Amino acid sequence: MVEHPATIKFRAAASANEPRGPFAARLGSWQAVLGLVLSLALARIIYLVWLCPYSLIEDEAHYWEWSRRLDWSYYSKGPGIAWSIAASTGLFGDSEWAVRLPVVIASAITMLALAGLANDVFRDLRVAFFTAACAALVPMYQVTSLLATIDMPYAACWSVAAWAAWRAFKRESLSAWIMLGLALGVGFLFKYTILLLIPGLVLFAFVSRRTLNLARRWPFLALVSIALTIVGTLPVLVWNARHGWPTLHHLLGHLGVAGGDVAVTQGEGKGWHYNPVWTLEFIGTQLGIVGPALALAFWAYRRSRGNKPRATLDTETHNPEQPAERANGALFLWLCAAPVIVFYLAVTLVAEAEGNWAMAGYTTILCLAGAGVVEGMDEFLARVAAWRTLPEPRPRQGLLRRKPETFPQLAWLWTLIFGLVAGLGMLRVDLAALVPGIGPYVPVGRLAGAPIQAQDAFSHAAALRRRTGLEPFYVTQHYGVAGRLAFYLPNHPTVYCSSSRMGGRKTQYDFWLDTDLDDLETLGGRPAVMVGAEIETWQLLFDRVESFGKLEGDHKKGRPAFGGVGYRGFPNRARPNLNASATQAQPPK
Repeated sequence: MVEHPATIKFRAAASANEPRGPFAARLGSWQAVLGLVLSLALARIIYLVWLCPYSLIEDEAHYWEWSRRLDWSYYSKGPGIAWSIAASTGLFGDSEWAVRLPVVIASAITMLALAGLANDVFRDLRVAFFTAACAALVPMYQVTSLLATIDMPYAACWSVAAWAAWRAFKRESLSAWIMLGLALGVGFLFKYTILLLIPGLVLFAFVSRRTLNLARRWPFLALVSIALTIVGTLPVLVWNARHGWPTLHHLLGHLGVAGGDVAVTQGEGKGWHYNPVWTLEFIGTQLGIVGPALALAFWAYRRSRGNKPRATLDTETHNPEQPAERANGALFLWLCAAPVIVFYLAVTLVAEAEGNWAMAGYTTILCLAGAGVVEGMDEFLARVAAWRTLPEPRPRQGLLRRKPETFPQLAWLWTLIFGLVAGLGMLRVDLAALVPGIGPYVPVGRLAGAPIQAQDAFSHAAALRRRTGLEPFYVTQHYGVAGRLAFYLPNHPTVYCSSSRMGGRKTQYDFWLDTDLDDLETLGGRPAVMVGAEIETWQLLFDRVESFGKLEGDHKKGRPAFGGVGYRGFPNRARPNLNASATQAQPPK
């Protein structure tokens, strides 16, 4: 193979006693990859157990509520997050760190799967290491590796599925087909859009059909993979069929279209309504949550499609592939990501899309970012070595310094800085809230205050108990507040949610027997602590209502608390059909 000019200069510099070699050669081993992944996982566990200042956010607490009532599926999402939290808290108790432990494990799985995929595609363990490093530096992955939401388990399943698909397509692997089906099926239990990986895989298989290296029984194995994926969808489909497809209505509500669980008011009667800000905000958010690693990925992809030889030395950890094979691998990585990113970009044409919704799609792109680091830094070091052979005074060849500089070298530097600053900063966001001029913009209320709120609500309930001689209950207008109170109140009592009864959307509380606000045999005549809504609304439900102001520690504006005496129930409300929940098969333990 014809050597790149930079490689020739690199060899010349090496022969001139330059103590240089391929970039990060010592990191080209599985020991280095495992060391990085396990060290980071251990550091996160130590942080969560002893150093984390954050209480559970509303979604985390709500998923914990799900884990207390295991079922085949839930109103807005599949059962994956509830089952994983239940497994962790069953072993370690109902602590904040136990609720969050599954996402730490999922993050480690994500990094290892991406490292394996990167090594298979680029045949360079240095690329595997820096792929895992890029995953550790992406701000969104840093956040979701510490908060118990569906995002990181979803990303882990996506990464495993993509790695399995590559091995199924290129390695004649029998087990890879089974792993692909399992990863897709399990991923569906966390987030339904994992199925958007399939169009990318099908498109790659069609475009690259002449280069595939499939097992002889691949049609049968593909059917097995499809069957395993379908098995993963069954808990969600069965639960929804029994309850009138509430998840479908919930998803339509996110799109703001007819048939959703949110009343259509925006643009109602005027047909399609589009706000360009939705698209611009989504694109800007993607750049922010992924960071400069995207630039490295684009550079590596463009280089691979240009069929340029790599400007590095051959080493034991480096086995260069033919340019066409590398281009094929780069195409695979982008096609895995494209469908889900394009899908949510299309969503912005009809509604706002949350920035984290497409985060799993960027996992395979990070393999390209890892390749960009290795190839870019190899080329950068070769240029610096060649520059040092020049006679003094050497010419200035960089923008920021005299030494040569390259785009991937600067992109990697900014990826490292951006990731470390973001990662360290998010460990103590509460401290940023103390900075004048910045504090009001820091969402510290979402991360702290829940134990104080629960203590204040408990104090109000104790006062009501003394005055009435009856046991008070707790009811909130928002599901997230209900979950946080349930977690932080002593003995984790049942907390009720009135959202769907007060003009809001349905929640999972509408599907549980023990949170039925129409159960007057249990609740009738009792006092209560209420959070949210207006006093006039609560006065329709209780004999007497008094205002408590806001609960201490609650940073949310417009969320007052009240005390009620003599609960009468909601007037003129048909009791929801909960018999299906009571008679359905018991969920798995």
